[in-house]
Amino acid sequence: MLIWQCYSQADSVAVDSLQEEKVRFIQPSFSFDYGKALVSVAGFEQKYEGAFTLLFFDNYYLTGEIGTGDLEPKNGIENGKYRSEGNYFRIGGGYLKAINSTSKLGLGVRYAKSSFNDQGEYYVESQSGSQDDYSERFERKQLEARWVEMVLTSESFVRFKKSEPEARINRLFSLGFHLRLRVMSSYDRYSPIDVYSVPGFGRTINNPNLALNLFLKFTPF
Repeated sequence: MLIWQCYSQADSVAVDSLQEEKVRFIQPSFSFDYGKALVSVAGFEQKYEGAFTLLFFDNYYLTGEIGTGDLEPKNGIENGKYRSEGNYFRIGGGYLKAINSTSKLGLGVRYAKSSFNDQGEYYVESQSGSQDDYSERFERKQLEARWVEMVLTSESFVRFKKSEPEARINRLFSLGFHLRLRVMSSYDRYSPIDVYSVPGFGRTINNPNLALNLFLKFTPF
């Protein structure tokens, strides 16, 4: 009986240990780009973005990001106005490494696609006054753009209970940033007024395009 109890206890400990490891093998998380939200609240542009991520073996991750943008840059067209609005998504993965008990650093890649519309108008004034001023409006729908990104990620857990470093609440939320190097692969081009701004990418004249995103992440399990 004593031997059987020992085996039973050993089996129970082994099962519990295996279950704990499985929880660490796959960790889902949700993140929200609060930097874009602050810009939207300030009234400069309307941009929102969120992401869902799966972390495997505490180091390797797959992620999907989705966002929307309504952009109206002031200098989009000389002597005119420009606006683009639409949705975009990114998918990719990478490697994330703990550098201390609270912080992680990682590298990854993304493939991105944006579906959007743009519109605008421009004016040409007669210099001599002998001819009428000229103005023209344009509106283009169902445009597409594709690009790839190299992403440097840094994040740190928000420690609510500093007196208890191992408390679960200290592992629920993270703050961090994505530093992205975006390279446009293709987009719908037009002449004489080309697409100026793509939701999710930015200005087409800046290629490659460097961008910084600030995020809040929630890891429930």
